[in-house]
Amino acid sequence: MSPPPKPLPSSPTWYPSARRWFVVASLAALVPGATLAASARFLPRGALVPGLTIDGAAPPGALFAPADAHGDEGGAGADAVRAFVAERAAALTGRQVVVALGGEELFRATLGDLGVVVDVDRVAARAMSVGHDGDVLARVDAARRARRGELDVPLAPRVDPGVAVPILLRVKEARDLAPISARLDIEHRTTVEGRAGRYVDVDAAIAAALRLASGAGAPAGGGAPLRLDLPVIASAPRMTAEYVSSLDVRAVLSEYDTFFSRSGDQSRRGQNIDVAAGKLDGLVLSPSELVSFNQVVGERSEGNGFQRSWEIYKGEMVEGIGGGTCQVASTLNAIAFFGGLEILERLPHSRPSAYIPMGLDATVVYPVVDMKLRNPYPFPVVVHTRVEGNRLHMELRGASKPVSVKFERELVKMVAYGRKIEEKAGLSAKRVVLRQHGIRGFRVKRTRTLFFRDGHKRVETNKDFYPPTAEIYEVPPGFDPSLLPPLPADDVDEDADQGDAADAPPAAPIAVAPSPAGSGPASTLALDTSNPFDPPRPVEAPRPDVIVVVGAGAHAPTTAQAKPPRTVSIRR
Repeated sequence: MSPPPKPLPSSPTWYPSARRWFVVASLAALVPGATLAASARFLPRGALVPGLTIDGAAPPGALFAPADAHGDEGGAGADAVRAFVAERAAALTGRQVVVALGGEELFRATLGDLGVVVDVDRVAARAMSVGHDGDVLARVDAARRARRGELDVPLAPRVDPGVAVPILLRVKEARDLAPISARLDIEHRTTVEGRAGRYVDVDAAIAAALRLASGAGAPAGGGAPLRLDLPVIASAPRMTAEYVSSLDVRAVLSEYDTFFSRSGDQSRRGQNIDVAAGKLDGLVLSPSELVSFNQVVGERSEGNGFQRSWEIYKGEMVEGIGGGTCQVASTLNAIAFFGGLEILERLPHSRPSAYIPMGLDATVVYPVVDMKLRNPYPFPVVVHTRVEGNRLHMELRGASKPVSVKFERELVKMVAYGRKIEEKAGLSAKRVVLRQHGIRGFRVKRTRTLFFRDGHKRVETNKDFYPPTAEIYEVPPGFDPSLLPPLPADDVDEDADQGDAADAPPAAPIAVAPSPAGSGPASTLALDTSNPFDPPRPVEAPRPDVIVVVGAGAHAPTTAQAKPPRTVSIRR
């Protein structure tokens, strides 16, 4: 069996022997017509040299004969060669590929779908140049080698990153696995094994696809599918079970409880709290380590265990996936606050929360709004969570309690809420729906004082702003807004800090806009328009001929939301 043809080098090479050059040149000098005869026999103009293969295949015989005595590379011969190369390129890029990861088949595609391309013009021109470029002796030598089956012109495929990278990034996003460190199950005094991470290596995957295409060739009899196993980078978990089991967690640095409801439309919210709290239980923070709430809890999706429930979106209560996660984040923020951790990133809610004092809450929205904490201590700390009925309990534990903390909060400004009116077809002339209760806006001053064992202390002060929550009514078309209960006055405490007045938005004006269809079940309307800083005063009711019902999700504000105390002080 003859050896396979050798691919043409990408650049000219020296011939094997200077002696050979000397002999051939001497014969040409002695026999002037020899080179012309050799050229006529071996080098037909405007055609491939006989015996040359392209992509390992022999072109049709017609491509080895010139079109006519005056044919050249720009004539019918070159077009035919290009057509043959294009056919081979289409056969290559059309090869089916099974894309797999870790032994699992992900999807099937063609090499072309994965970005494999062939420069047909370049390959055709290279094939036409064999035996036609260089001096006569070099051309004759190339022609002789082609006749012996020693020369092949490869397709030289490449991978277009503009096609391959987006496909691989989608796979990467869906299939990458972050490492999971081992956790400490304080409740059962055991450890939970971690998991190694796995990341798709996009650059290596492109290189693997190119190797696959370069060695694929044309399919034989349809060709069996090729297989591309995506290369991955393994990442070991940050903490092993052995390390976690050795941790000293005898001291409770801080603890905090929040409460929630599981009745009615709050049932799924309660289940979301169970899920999010479970993902935090046993979390270990090494000395100086930063932890992200969103990274630990993950995407708020049904695939990650979360359910649809009520949540705040752009100042309104809407149904979304993961409602209740913010209560878990707020409780975590509270134990971090009282435990002396560094709170590097945290945002308050858009309205006061019913389950935690203003200033201790934290809002999270995956993946854009996060809460990030850092452990400042020389020893690891562990987060322990426990949900019992309607109570969420969290602890921060470690080797010792190096600091006690005092939380102080003062209301420095109050902003009255506005009203938004949405016209809704189908309501009777006297029927209106209260879709959302209004809640005043507040600016609060937060102070954290840390008392260390050595007697020194550190004071941290900042301010939170809770914008007013608009009251939303759905009314029949043409309804007179003056028939609704009056809005509370924009009362401001005379002794409050007025330096931030420019930062607070004015009360929203009355607006009338079409409303989407659908309203919730009816219930009794209860409005409190009193000033939180003053004793309650009588509420002016709507006109007797107006029927007001409360829509789904429009929970009346609690006292903590409507009339929060002027100051709060907690030391733990």
